[in-house]
Amino acid sequence: MRQNEVVLMSGISKRTFVFDEWKKLAETNPKAFEFTRRRMIDSLIAEAKASDRLKRLQWRIDVERQRSSTPISACVRLSNMMLDFLYGNGGLAKTLGGTPQLKPSAEIISLKKRRQD
Repeated sequence: MRQNEVVLMSGISKRTFVFDEWKKLAETNPKAFEFTRRRMIDSLIAEAKASDRLKRLQWRIDVERQRSSTPISACVRLSNMMLDFLYGNGGLAKTLGGTPQLKPSAEIISLKKRRQD
């Protein structure tokens, strides 16, 4: 084990990220995966200078994940949340003085076949 490396579970350490190890843990022991994920997030937030703000952000992320019925739904919710933080009112793009690109608008059409009269 390297200096400053903390082993959390199943050889997963705080200082390295090996996707295959996380994937294996998630597949073989979802409870251990969630426990390890939560501990790693909490540890990283505790070390950060803006830990209070990060705790609030993580709470919002967790709530969006809980409200989602599927993992892809959670991904879409979190993606929209990030876009809002970037381009929304008071978003990062405006705060930094840049000109945000507006989301393209589109006409929504029904994919159901229309009746022919």
